[in-house]
Amino acid sequence: MTQAALICRVNGRDQQQISLFDRGFQFGDSIFETARFYIDRCPFWALHLKRFSQACERLAFHFDVAKLQAEYQEVCQLLQAQGQREAIVKFQLSRGESLRGYARPDGEANLVALAFSAEPCDQRVSPKKLELSPINLARQPLLAGLKHGNRLEQVLARRQLSPGCDDAILLDSEQHVIEAISSNLFYKQDGCWLTPDLSFSGVAGVVRAYLLECEALTVSQTPLTVEQLLRSDAICLANSVQGIQAVESLLISSGPLQGLHKWQGQGETVMACESLSQIYQEGFTLPVLSSE
Repeated sequence: MTQAALICRVNGRDQQQISLFDRGFQFGDSIFETARFYIDRCPFWALHLKRFSQACERLAFHFDVAKLQAEYQEVCQLLQAQGQREAIVKFQLSRGESLRGYARPDGEANLVALAFSAEPCDQRVSPKKLELSPINLARQPLLAGLKHGNRLEQVLARRQLSPGCDDAILLDSEQHVIEAISSNLFYKQDGCWLTPDLSFSGVAGVVRAYLLECEALTVSQTPLTVEQLLRSDAICLANSVQGIQAVESLLISSGPLQGLHKWQGQGETVMACESLSQIYQEGFTLPVLSSE
């Protein structure tokens, strides 16, 4: 079933089509941001904009980020005019069009803006049941941390997800724990919250960035193995759309660690994640940021 979009715009105009020669379609030569709209804004937009700007610089996208800011403001106004209180918005920038070949095109970049309806964000959901994915993430420091348009690893991992599992833990090619399919991973050890280093693979999410700024968690200084993750006191997932989600269990289907591994009782697991959830909620309800 196809979900109807509330808003479809291409380069600042109401439009639902883009060229077959667009490099985002041809090569995944694009970057994007997905954010939760709440009342009149995206609460973590400043961090989305920062990550988008960094991606433009690292991938040599010649694009005036002020255009994205203007389009963001227009989308927020359109959602308010529709009476939407909560929504999911997505902005995707491709390098433009080219007939064939990898060489950089001479034309302008294409900016697509979409908005979809969303259920209210609820931090009281049941802890998640995870499994260890058979899909490994490639190590590529040039792309690490960025939300670029080639997400085939995540697509394959989602297709491999077993019935009854909510998400999966992804390892890199050297068997280090990196993230979940569409969320960052946090784990509690010796009373402190840690998150894997994303210098070689993974997506550096905005909730992760916010919690790091708040000094609520620390980037692990050593690669995280599955064995170490299983010995942690609690783990949770986070992204800007779903917020903080406690984890109940991790299913490993093969190998020496095969079996269903559970963390503390459900109530204790939720309590362990409440501190991060509270900080997230405080950020989620911040007044409009000056950069908006």
